[in-house]
Amino acid sequence: MSNSLQSALSEISEEFAQKVFAVIRTAFIAELGKVTLSPGPAPAPRARAAAPKALAPAAKSEAVKKPAAKGGRLARRSSESIAEALDGIAGLLRKKPGIGSEEIQKTLGLARNEIARPIALGISTGVLSKSGEKRATKYFAGAGAKSAKKAVSAKKAVSAKKAPKKAPKKAPKKGGDEAAAATEST
Repeated sequence: MSNSLQSALSEISEEFAQKVFAVIRTAFIAELGKVTLSPGPAPAPRARAAAPKALAPAAKSEAVKKPAAKGGRLARRSSESIAEALDGIAGLLRKKPGIGSEEIQKTLGLARNEIARPIALGISTGVLSKSGEKRATKYFAGAGAKSAKKAVSAKKAVSAKKAPKKAPKKAPKKGGDEAAAATEST
């Protein structure tokens, strides 16, 4: 192709592209003109939940003071920090028996994943008791051990005694292999 033909074709194609963009732009502006905004108020932005207040912030251990990032895991807690949390929960339940997990969280200023382990430990050792299931669960101060630290040490002693025993390995059956060998030889 000659240079004059090439330049003529490029001019025509550029002119065509500019006309197409102009038509699209005017159609878009016309559609925007038809759109009306509702006269009502704009939706309110979502507010962050306020951090719950703690009853006794000095009583919390260092690991409990630092909650994990949203949706994250907690740092590994010592048995002392779990016992302190359990003491706080048991003390609250002596004052206000029959409250749920959410109210315990709000009152003590703990996250949901921070109270699950102390509550489970308290129920298993008798420091706490519960009635109901799922969201209807209510907790009470139990009739078991009065001190959470004693309960934690008792739980450790019991779990140390219950070391899992390994089951003996079974020897493979020889009869099955011999039968398979006999069918192959025939």
